[in-house]
Amino acid sequence: MTSSSSSLSYDELINNSDHETCGFEVGCNAKRKRFPFKFLQCFATPKYALGFLCLASLGQGFVTSGLLSVVISTLEKRFHLQSTETGFIASSYDIASFLSVLFITYIGGRGHKPLWIGWGIFLLGLGSLVFTLPHFLAPTYSFGVVEHNVCNATTSNTECTVSGLRYYMSFFIIAQLLHGAGGTTLFSLGVTYLDENVPQAHSSLYHGIYFACSVLGPAFGFLLGGRFLKTYTDITTSVSITEDSSLWIGAWWFGFLIGGIVIIVMSFPILMFPKQLPGTAGLRVNRETEMHQDKMAIQVASDNSFGHRLGDVWRSVVLLMRNPTYLMVSLAISFDAGLVLSLTTFGPKYLESMFGVTPTEAALYFGVLAILAGASGQLIGGVVVTKAKLTVSGMLKFCALSSAVAACTTAIFTKTCSDTKFAGGTVPYPKNMNATLSPYNHTSSCNAGCRCDTDAYDPICGKDGITYYSPCFAGCTSHTNAHGTEVYSNCSCIASNIATAVQGKCNNQTCHSLPLFLAIFFIAIFATFLPGTPAIQAILRVVPFTQRSFAIGIKFVFVRLVGSIPGPIIFGKVLDLACVVWSTECGNRGSCELYKNENLASHMATLIAVLKLLVTFLLVTAWLVYKPPPESALDAVDQVSFTRTIGDNNFGLPTAHGAGGGIGEVVRQRITNTKYDFVSYKTLREEIDTDI
Repeated sequence: MTSSSSSLSYDELINNSDHETCGFEVGCNAKRKRFPFKFLQCFATPKYALGFLCLASLGQGFVTSGLLSVVISTLEKRFHLQSTETGFIASSYDIASFLSVLFITYIGGRGHKPLWIGWGIFLLGLGSLVFTLPHFLAPTYSFGVVEHNVCNATTSNTECTVSGLRYYMSFFIIAQLLHGAGGTTLFSLGVTYLDENVPQAHSSLYHGIYFACSVLGPAFGFLLGGRFLKTYTDITTSVSITEDSSLWIGAWWFGFLIGGIVIIVMSFPILMFPKQLPGTAGLRVNRETEMHQDKMAIQVASDNSFGHRLGDVWRSVVLLMRNPTYLMVSLAISFDAGLVLSLTTFGPKYLESMFGVTPTEAALYFGVLAILAGASGQLIGGVVVTKAKLTVSGMLKFCALSSAVAACTTAIFTKTCSDTKFAGGTVPYPKNMNATLSPYNHTSSCNAGCRCDTDAYDPICGKDGITYYSPCFAGCTSHTNAHGTEVYSNCSCIASNIATAVQGKCNNQTCHSLPLFLAIFFIAIFATFLPGTPAIQAILRVVPFTQRSFAIGIKFVFVRLVGSIPGPIIFGKVLDLACVVWSTECGNRGSCELYKNENLASHMATLIAVLKLLVTFLLVTAWLVYKPPPESALDAVDQVSFTRTIGDNNFGLPTAHGAGGGIGEVVRQRITNTKYDFVSYKTLREEIDTDI
């Protein structure tokens, strides 16, 4: 509702059939044409809107976070890509989101939000289909002859030569750009569409459910993506190798194909939702009662024409930058986002190194924790705000307390386990005990003549309980296959009476604190996600109502600049300081394969503790600098006449968008069977929020 006068009747104030009918719209501005589908009108309710948005957010998380994380290493192998190139592919999502979010939230925030969201979801699905194109366009994968990395048999790494397959990277980048631009609408305009179509008292509950579903998407992507990779990339071909072979390429594309089709189908119901849900216009009245008090914000709130001029973009930015509560909460959300993304990236690797679990087990633990702790934290946070009827001050205190609890749980990261025995990395080679340990040089007197290639990282476990970089670096000269397990023998670096080894790392750790770690880490994740919904609610309430979508957009910019883009980079750099074994790519330093657990624990604990304490400080500061509106005359009166005072609006009932005396009529008709003869305005406001 863009404008109203005090003479508007209740029906005029509440009903606007042009914007409340389900249908399909084509064109834009004056040339747009809407085709109403009245038989779909039964779906135009907040619960159905929430349901369809939840399904879309599940699909978004499934494709862009879950599946992509699972198939990255497969893409590197299939298309001869380097880690820096796949890193750029992953970052393309954030780049597109960063570049498009302000345009989407400023223009789309005043437009037909379901149309923007629906077409965004369509782009998201289209991006998933584009992601599969290299599978169909590239030459059919052929794994050739199986080679064994034994002494004097190591071949040069052909992946270091320029391959035509690398040019297919452009499809992945384009797909990720579509993902980023399309997915942005879901968590910006989708949030405000729900907020403005439900009573303010129920908004946090809807958001809690919505954000909980967004957490479930990546978890399902991790679980199903792993299953897809167990199927050979050419699903119509039977091959002689198994998934344990280094030459195996799984069906990385299958999840994107199915996900893309489902997401595109999901876009059409959302496109048909009305601009505003029927009977909800009154819910957008008087929604600025907790706005942070600032002279410019008050002027904007009372200016019905604000936002329709191009010059208002800069004023909108200045308005939000002048709001210290908004700034502090946005920064807190951004640092938390960077922390969550970093833990998602490096958490499984931490479990592998510290507790000696397999990559599959580590991914499973994190998937379960994300589903149970992350989703329940988001949901319960929304329920608390709704049931406790928290004000902005209450929400900020709740967020600060939750963050402080999460900060305390970082102490569990100081718990360390013994290091894996790795020849040349954590222990000397058995036949060269005086050699200096090195994270790069794995050559010793026992393998000096083997011409080993450090690009071929293929760890084996010797009978002596020590892990070796590869069969070649263990000095092994022969191999056999016993019941599906590669066994290497005549290994010159292992004592002659036990000079054999099997494929894979040794699991010689005796640490039994994994259950305790997972229990405390569950609390940490829960406490980190718990303030997610209240924080978003605080952002929505402290800014002018017309600026809510743009406020979410600016928050997205903060999240990208401060959190999701630099966060994993900083975490990776800090954790690399604890690395004791590096692999190589084309002779250059590649990824870390083993950490020194004591250093890994101290670096992880310090970094997480600093971030959580910083988030807590920002939230406490946001609470201290928040300036709520002064109590109105009605707030200060305990008993007022409902019939004469409220109906006539004699006490100047606060209004939004110039609704004026029409509010009295809204109150009168919304509470038709009131049990009050004399009530306070606060009581009436609670009744409206609860009953509408």
